[in-house]
Amino acid sequence: MQKHLEFICFVAFILSFALNLNIKAQSVAQISSSELVYNFGDINEEDGLASHVFVVKNTGTGPLVITRITASCGCTQPEWSKEPIAAGKTGNVKVTYNPKGRPGPFYKTITIYSNGGKGFYNLAIKGNVIGQGIKPEFLYPYNIGDMKIEMKNILISSIRSEEVLAEHVSITNSGKTSLTVHFGKLPHYLSVEVKPTKLAPEEVGEITILMNAKDVRRKGRVTCEIPVTVRSIGQKEVNENLSFAANVIDNFNKLSNADRAKASTAQLSGTLLEFGKLPSGKSRIPLIGAKVSGLIGITNTGRSTLIIYSATCDDPRVAITGGKREIKPGSSTSLKVTMRPKEILTRLETLVTIVCNDPTGPVRLVKVTADK
Repeated sequence: MQKHLEFICFVAFILSFALNLNIKAQSVAQISSSELVYNFGDINEEDGLASHVFVVKNTGTGPLVITRITASCGCTQPEWSKEPIAAGKTGNVKVTYNPKGRPGPFYKTITIYSNGGKGFYNLAIKGNVIGQGIKPEFLYPYNIGDMKIEMKNILISSIRSEEVLAEHVSITNSGKTSLTVHFGKLPHYLSVEVKPTKLAPEEVGEITILMNAKDVRRKGRVTCEIPVTVRSIGQKEVNENLSFAANVIDNFNKLSNADRAKASTAQLSGTLLEFGKLPSGKSRIPLIGAKVSGLIGITNTGRSTLIIYSATCDDPRVAITGGKREIKPGSSTSLKVTMRPKEILTRLETLVTIVCNDPTGPVRLVKVTADK
């Protein structure tokens, strides 16, 4: 009888333990908000900062932790609840917009990164700034058909190898009819969307480029073209490309102070490489096939092997060759920077980007200049 009772107690304990584990395994946070876009309407530039508080709710079963919030430009500043939000409870996300020097319509996205759901959640603010200031052609200097856009070259300056980040590009419709924006084939690590999906004349929208660095499966600089098609009612569609680049780096957040002390350190020979005045056709140097070169020296002054993941230049007229990709402590290498003078028609100013495993500076830039 006693053994039978002990067996029943043992089984009850196992079932209780398993049930507890199952409950914990099913405890998942989930972020939501009943208000996704807030419209400020008309605001006066001279009135200064305009703010709105979004209420986000944890509709999951586990605590919701907001790790960070990013905005699509420096004119928009988010503040949020730093404490975990319990299941069923709410927290505040305050968004402040600075209208100074930004007359006209605006649409800005706020991306919330948390442990809830897919890892990120988007909110947005919009409105119209009344006042005299910068003309739309300065805010949106580029055109693709009737779509005016603030930039055609999109850069994520650094993204950790397990991270998902978004870049936002403002657009507006400068035409007299509504337009839609479509995107062609993209690399597997990118997704792109535009909001709103249809832009009325003078309406402002936003293109969001979302990158999943985990899908890249390598570190270093990654570049690609994003095909864009703009279709306006009654007009021929226009096709162009946006240029995209991102520097995928190691996740140094996991390093202890001891690990950092033992890490590699990249010391460059300089951050400026000047070629001066290039030879012209009147020079004694034959220009057909002729090249000029310079060197960028890299020394590892750290205590671990320095790994150069990539050394590139986005300007196709400048080539980067040579150099070791693994540099032992105390050793050095040199990158060769080459260009053809006949291809440089005006003054050249560009950047060489070096991505490495130095936790104190994983992305290094060297400015390259040449005069014609």
